[in-house]
Amino acid sequence: MDAGASSKGKAGRGRRAGGNPVSRTSELARKRERRSSRFRLIAFFGIILVLALVAGYHFWLRDSSLVGIKNLEIVGVSVKDEEGKQIDQAVRTAMGEMTTLNVQPELLREELGRYPRVADASIETSFPDSATVTVTMREDGSIYGEGSDALLIATDGTVLGPAAGEEESLPLIGDGDPPVETGAGKEPGSGGEALTGRALRQAVVLGAAPPAFRSFVKGSRMTPEGVLVEIENGPTLLFGDPSDADQKWRTASALIADPSFDTSSYVDLTVPRRPAVSPVVPTFESPEAPATGASGTAAAG
Repeated sequence: MDAGASSKGKAGRGRRAGGNPVSRTSELARKRERRSSRFRLIAFFGIILVLALVAGYHFWLRDSSLVGIKNLEIVGVSVKDEEGKQIDQAVRTAMGEMTTLNVQPELLREELGRYPRVADASIETSFPDSATVTVTMREDGSIYGEGSDALLIATDGTVLGPAAGEEESLPLIGDGDPPVETGAGKEPGSGGEALTGRALRQAVVLGAAPPAFRSFVKGSRMTPEGVLVEIENGPTLLFGDPSDADQKWRTASALIADPSFDTSSYVDLTVPRRPAVSPVVPTFESPEAPATGASGTAAAG
């Protein structure tokens, strides 16, 4: 009797401990629903927080004085002359409109587009308040025209402005069409004027001359064989086309530096690795002027 009662008591306790299977399933479902609701609530507030941070970045922080550019370094510009001072100020004006989180290269390009001396510019920022602007400047290469019409030409054929007394230190482009407009000045070097055609080919050859050598170069002219360069008290050099102009100048410099070289010679540099030296300068006929297009601009070739 006691044993049977004990057995029934244990079974009852087991049923109470285990509970009704339907009740357990319902309770588990409610727990999952509560966890799911908490997760959705957390996700919702997380999205709200992210949106608030993004909005704060776009509408406040990226243009805030907290990330304003206070330490600006300008590389490549000398302020020893008036032109350099103007370019330096143009960079500072453009960078004053930016922050390290809101860099606007187009503002810098627009400011510098007024200066043909500037070939390119790049911006590097360092959080929170530092920036470096590197400006690539064009170098003087040659002179186009004479007297009051003389123009200072960069090594790539861009017109830099009036010659302003540089005629004695730079070679003269002997012939070719006058400069043409190159653009509206929206980017560095895109405004102003530049040479084309025969004049451009000569400008590129003369611009490739070693800087210390340029004052000894009298000038250039076009021949049916290409660009011909005359050296003061030195040889006459045929470059042909402007390709490999640097290498051709290195070959010419090595020949001229040789004590046994006859400086009155004629040197054909069209193949720079195999220069052809002759004691006699050939007679060249003037090349035919290139045909002009509908706009009246000589075709470059």
